[in-house]
Amino acid sequence: MINSYGDRAHQEGIYRQIFLVFSMTCAMELVRYLHLIHYSGFVGAQFLNSILVFLILTRSENLLGNYRYAMLVFTLCSMLYSWVEILVQPVAHMKGSMFVVFMDSSILSLNNPLGQFLTCLHCVLSGFVASLLACQFIYRYIALCRTHLLTYLQDSKLWLIFIPSLFVFTVWHVGFFHGMPNTLEKQIYLHEELMTCFQVDSFVTPFVGPMYWSRDSNGDIHWKPFEVLAALSCSAVLVLFHSLQNTTYIGACFFTIIFCASRIFAKMRNSKHHFSAKTLDVNKQLFRMLCIQTVIPMITMYVPVALFVILPMFGKDIPYLGNLTSSSLAVYPLIEPIIAITCIASFRKVVIGLIQCPTRPSRRFIHIFPSSTSRYSGPHQ
Repeated sequence: MINSYGDRAHQEGIYRQIFLVFSMTCAMELVRYLHLIHYSGFVGAQFLNSILVFLILTRSENLLGNYRYAMLVFTLCSMLYSWVEILVQPVAHMKGSMFVVFMDSSILSLNNPLGQFLTCLHCVLSGFVASLLACQFIYRYIALCRTHLLTYLQDSKLWLIFIPSLFVFTVWHVGFFHGMPNTLEKQIYLHEELMTCFQVDSFVTPFVGPMYWSRDSNGDIHWKPFEVLAALSCSAVLVLFHSLQNTTYIGACFFTIIFCASRIFAKMRNSKHHFSAKTLDVNKQLFRMLCIQTVIPMITMYVPVALFVILPMFGKDIPYLGNLTSSSLAVYPLIEPIIAITCIASFRKVVIGLIQCPTRPSRRFIHIFPSSTSRYSGPHQ
């Protein structure tokens, strides 16, 4: 009997070692692919966003009016986010009551004093860039449904449209820089896990993430209200609790987007006989672009991020969800310019023309936009 128990324990130990080796191998391979996605996403994001910036500055004044500045800010911030990401090359992971985003950079050393700062900044910018999309919806809503308010957003006053994003940046900055500190308790808690899965030393590697609760020697749970508050404050700006039973989460920005999108759609449908064909077509293009820019990231990025944030509160995790989250965040700056260039017909024609005639600009693209269009007409906004 003793021998049988001993053999069983020995077999369980062997199986455990095999599982650890397998998990470590899978995790390391996934991280290699993740870094490949980081580099590919960075190169593609810088190239395509640079093209989009050129198109916004040179081909959109008569078509988009002041709205082009909202697009420009969103594009430049996406490029900045991509730079921070390639410097950090973040990897996300979940363990028990904690999720963590740690730096695994091949560019910066782990001892670099900027490591911890950039790791936190990467998380803050991800929320900030997402909020800028809601600001674009707000502008389109005002331009179509509350045109009398446009006078408050002309010229230097346009920055007022970005107040919600500045609020998001402030809340996320406080939450990640001050509400989720890199403490010795977290380093000890993560050390074995990160070393086993990623060969990463938590005592050296910069990381950020909340520990929602911990257990004492008796197994009792002790919540950490400040860290819970920091995580929920960041989430509440973008992610409002909708239904715990179905684990469905709708962001505050998405409530704004849904409200503005429904009003814009109704306005275009009810006023299609009052707009010129060109004005209606331009507004449809912009509406389509914003909807696609919302739906695709919501499925590929925001839902995984919401699960990544909320599941550790209940001590649950989904294997490799962190890698999916990191991959989605890496390709996000690459996807947005593709959507914009594809949906806006004038941008699309310019790019196609350059591809077809790279050595000689086509004459048909010289006068894309009519010069007689009024500055404050529908297409301008």
